Order: sequence, then C-alpha cells, then structure tokens
Amino acid sequence: MTTAHTPSRACYLRGCRNEACVEADRRYTKRLRVEHDRGHYRTTGATRARHHIERLMAAGWTQRQIAAASRVEAASVHQIYTTQKRTAKWRAAAILAIPVGPPPTDPRRVDATGSRRRLQALRVIGHRRRDLAAALRMTEDRVKHITGGTTARVHADEAAAIARLYRRLSTIPGPCKQTAGIARNKGWHGPLAWDDIDDPNCHPEKSDPFQSAPKFERDPNRKAEIAHLNSLGESVAAIAKQLGNSEKYIRDQLTAIQRERAKAAGRAMRSDLREAA
Repeated sequence: MTTAHTPSRACYLRGCRNEACVEADRRYTKRLRVEHDRGHYRTTGATRARHHIERLMAAGWTQRQIAAASRVEAASVHQIYTTQKRTAKWRAAAILAIPVGPPPTDPRRVDATGSRRRLQALRVIGHRRRDLAAALRMTEDRVKHITGGTTARVHADEAAAIARLYRRLSTIPGPCKQTAGIARNKGWHGPLAWDDIDDPNCHPEKSDPFQSAPKFERDPNRKAEIAHLNSLGESVAAIAKQLGNSEKYIRDQLTAIQRERAKAAGRAMRSDLREAA
C-alpha cells in the first residue's frame, strides 16, 4: 500500500526530485524574489531576540528550555545567541513572547543541596576533584559547579551517581591532605556533620577539629578522663582497670595533672596580687 505524495518545497529540500515538488520549490523561490524586490523580507535583525535570550538565561533558563518554550529549534536558539545577525520573523516573535521569570520546573532535575554537600564532604576528607569527576564520569568543571553551589538543580541521574559514590567513599579518607585543608578553609563540612544531608533546612553540627596527641605523648583526652575519675575519688588501681592502662601510667598522669594545677594556681595568685597592688 502506498501513501499519497503531497508535493511541497519541504519535500524538495529533503531530497525529493518529483516534478511537483520541484515546481513547488520554484514557485516559492519566485515568490520570495518578488517580495525582496518590493522590499519585503521574512527575516529580521536578531539583536532583540538575542538580548531576550540573555535576559532569560540570567533568570536561570537554559537554551534548551527556551527552545522548548518557543518551539524554535535548539540549534537556531544557539545561533541567535552566539553569531547569527538575522533570523526568521516567526522565530524572533516566538522567543520574544516568552515572559522573563523563573524557568519552568524540569521533573528530570532535582535540588542540588544533597549533591553539593556530599561532594563538599568528600573534599573535606581529602578526595580530589579530578578523582571524583573520573568516578562520576563528569567533567571537572561540572563537579566544580555543583560543589561550589553555582548549579541550583542537577539531573536526577547525576544526583543518584553522586549519592552512590558518597556511600562508597564517605568512610574512606582521600589521598590529598591539601585538598582537605582547602575544603575546611572554605567552611565546608565532613560526612559526620549532617543529620539529614538532603534537607536544605538542616544545619551542620560544628565541633572543634580533632587534635592528635603531641609526639611521644598519649591522647590528651585520656588525661582529662583520668582527672575526672580522680576527682570522683577513684583509686589509681580502679582508674587503671577502667581505662585499660598500667597503674604506673595512671600515677605519672596524676603527677602531671597535679603539677599543671599547681602552676595554674600560682598564675592565679600572682594575677590577684597584681590587681590588689
């Protein structure tokens, strides 16, 4: 079964050389030439349309969204935005008819808050941007824009990929201490700071960074725990048993604690004497 052939210039432009299509193209060209001779043109300057595209993009629109809303080809929108000096009147009118305002919601895109916090948290524990980009199969610029907050919404597939990578790496320190230092200086937070990393209203829990014990010394937090147990009246043997240390270690720590207390008391006394004088 064959379908009826409808002669048209569009069919001719697609490669058809049927006599009726050739004639349709000839009539169109002749009519266009007559209009040009009379000073009538079907195109107009692209400046106004370009400026309108710029305003829409400043409001958050993408060129693809502009093309969908105006029903102008995405390639034509890009050409008008970049280099094209003239465009068809109907294209310019369709673009200019789009009101400037927030872009339409794309159901395929989601809020970038969780993705941004996950990437920041991975940077805080030392994972480099190029490694994250390679694992996510994204460009480094794309990862940079999401991490830095330049991108307010991300594709659902991107968010899912970032979440999967975060689950895999959030408990594994990265290889670069410099990356971690830069991330902390930017005020970013690690994985343990969030109760609900996807909730925009959730605030990070802030705490002092962990300080490792000085060289040749035990954990300074252990000394505070020994002082607390001693103040409760616990014996050296009882403290050693609770903390899993030797009694000699506990006695040495208590001696150091008493020495520090004596020094603090002496400083306080000298301060009181200066104020009295």
